[in-house]
Amino acid sequence: MGAIPRASNDTRLVVVDHAGTHLKAVYKPASGERPLADFPPHSLSLREVASYRLSAHLDLNVVPPTVLRGDLGAGPGSLQAYVEDSGDDDAVTLTGVDGIPADHTPMFALRTEDGTDLVLSHDARDGLRAIAFFDLLANNADRKAGHIITGSYVPGSGPSSIGTYGIDNGLTFHAEEKVRTVLWGFSRSSFRVEELDALDEVARMSTELRSVLDDCLEDTEIESLRDRAEQLAEAGSFLEPPEDRTVIPWPPI
Repeated sequence: MGAIPRASNDTRLVVVDHAGTHLKAVYKPASGERPLADFPPHSLSLREVASYRLSAHLDLNVVPPTVLRGDLGAGPGSLQAYVEDSGDDDAVTLTGVDGIPADHTPMFALRTEDGTDLVLSHDARDGLRAIAFFDLLANNADRKAGHIITGSYVPGSGPSSIGTYGIDNGLTFHAEEKVRTVLWGFSRSSFRVEELDALDEVARMSTELRSVLDDCLEDTEIESLRDRAEQLAEAGSFLEPPEDRTVIPWPPI
């Protein structure tokens, strides 16, 4: 259907036709990835797939279904189900100082070129908490507000299929700590039992879990994932933003 505008890399909206069912999907060919200083070349689409596989393995369901395809026009890349925005209230908002929703946690303030003061805030609902938890594990270096969508990827399926999803997960699984996110509002929140169980599952790094990641990630990245799970479980709560580096992605929206 064409290129998705304003994307950093080659990103295309396509239609998948299977057994009479039509679904929109986002195709990100590895050949169209912009080189980065801190991530290996042509690896972002693989990280997109690894993100979905980890989310699915842990039953977090925060990443839309994503697969590797090698037979599309621009070569190998990731193909992710396209989430149609449901139009519900945004989980992350940018408002005036006096307009912060009552159930939102303010993250940071900014001033526009015309002198307007704004505040970015987010709610504390479970859908957003699950994304924040996933991002700590996956070491997501680019969780912008615009990468969080509440909606459905199954057309015509009704309200029961609506969820909150994190998209654009290419900057993940780096061996060095790189979490940059607008979801720091969960900091210091103690992990729930199910979150601790997920951390234990990753820390044990079963043969099954390793097998779904090892064709997307390097051994060192998988080991770093395991180590992060151990460290998070030992901490017992969502991390606080470190003070020695940038912790908000740019642009944050």
